[in-house]
Amino acid sequence: MFDTKNVLASRTVWSNLIGFAALVLGLFGFDGSALASGAVEEALFQLVAAGSFIASTAFRIVATKQILNKEDF
Repeated sequence: MFDTKNVLASRTVWSNLIGFAALVLGLFGFDGSALASGAVEEALFQLVAAGSFIASTAFRIVATKQILNKEDF
């Protein structure tokens, strides 16, 4: 039988959520003036998004547990 886990225990899910949040913040013009300015800020958001999607792919490859279905909670 496969080992299972809750969806919130999945590193893949969390990586995708972080990447999605970075993309959404960039699209809505998040004011990160305290962090950086202009193009550097946009590049930072894109790097975070890219890194999280790469990480989610790696996490899915090395995953050993199956995510539970909604009915299994």
